[in-house]
Amino acid sequence: MREAVITAMPQLGVSDPHTPLWVAVSGGMDSMVLLHVLHHAGYAVQVIHVDHGLRGAESDADRELVRAYCASLQVPVAVERVNVMEHVERSGVSVQMAARTLRYEVFQRMVMNGPPLLAMAHHADDAVETFLMHLMQGMGLRGWAGIPARTGAFIRPLLKVPRDRIAEYAKDHAVPYREDASNRDPAYLRSRVRHELIPLLDTFRDGSRRTLQRNVVLARELSALANASLDAALEGLVPDADGNLHIPQELILSSPAPLLFLHRLLGAAAFHPDRLDDILLALRNKRVGARFDHGAMHVLVDREQLIMHRPQEPSPTWTITRPDRIPDGLPMTITPCSLADVDHDQGPLVAWMDARALQWPLVVRPWQHGDRIRPFAGNGSSLISDLLIDRKVPGHRKPHCHVLTSGGIIAWLCGYRLAEGFQLRDDTAEVLRFQWSGWPAPDR
Repeated sequence: MREAVITAMPQLGVSDPHTPLWVAVSGGMDSMVLLHVLHHAGYAVQVIHVDHGLRGAESDADRELVRAYCASLQVPVAVERVNVMEHVERSGVSVQMAARTLRYEVFQRMVMNGPPLLAMAHHADDAVETFLMHLMQGMGLRGWAGIPARTGAFIRPLLKVPRDRIAEYAKDHAVPYREDASNRDPAYLRSRVRHELIPLLDTFRDGSRRTLQRNVVLARELSALANASLDAALEGLVPDADGNLHIPQELILSSPAPLLFLHRLLGAAAFHPDRLDDILLALRNKRVGARFDHGAMHVLVDREQLIMHRPQEPSPTWTITRPDRIPDGLPMTITPCSLADVDHDQGPLVAWMDARALQWPLVVRPWQHGDRIRPFAGNGSSLISDLLIDRKVPGHRKPHCHVLTSGGIIAWLCGYRLAEGFQLRDDTAEVLRFQWSGWPAPDR
């Protein structure tokens, strides 16, 4: 199993075996095994344990096991306590959803202020359970992808490893862990899928579990293929001056997957699948004037087009007066560091700049037509609009792209290109690391 994880890491964008990273460890078997594997494979791991405080003494025992095991491995550990029930009362969501939300908030904060990657212990059986739950609850276009191998800074090295192999590894290497009794609570759908549905399927056909694991991998790839195809089809579509999006009906009806096309267009607006069926039927029956509304989204069947309109709030502009004063809502972090800390393999969502080249305050704003940038290592200046075309940014995503300006000059097309004059030099004394978490999304 260790070889499977080591093989998976470069596929997750972690090619250097000494890369520092967080490991989310609950104290359960899966995460304790993941910690053991990554530690013994030579990765510079740090552990984050989120104490949800939901199970009293059992939660305390989980926390102390993680601390003790990390001490035995000489691995740094951070413990964060979250108040799940307060979040439930404030938001009205379920306990499970509240715990997940708060846990991911902790994880996001950790990767912003420490190693930029965090490993999670989702495995092949988790992926099957999630897939079956999506089938029962409604897939949507994203549901076919199930649990992704990587989501931005979050990686899942065990995603192709079955639970029985993890259990075998834990036994062979005497990895300590604790069982969470709630994992067998039939009040939770996942518990019933794990302990009732999948064993039942195995009685229908021996080996169903393994077949499902293979099918989940194929479904994930089919989802990626479908999204790439639909993005290509949507590439030339841009809203008009009033914010209306006009989609030629023929573009939808000639698609080999017209319903998926509508899911891609309207899924984010939370249209019910039955309404998408109605829209497709209206297109096929040429019901000119048919209108479908959901919240602020209005969809109209015109003579030759499907027209979508949703009044949009203008994209915000932020002013940064100092590196340690990030305005509320700005999806960016700024971290002072040295040349020795620079790692250009962290991708386009991270920009390393010479602090001396920056004129404060900095401004982050939506790009505007006519904006130009002098790309680092490029030839002359380029229109931002041309760069977005070159990067194949879908038309409906372009309004969400931002630029970072210094003294009125564009220093960075956030998530895409650094400008000439702001790059690091041999004599750079102070480096500023900018990390963008807005569009382009980290899991693109």
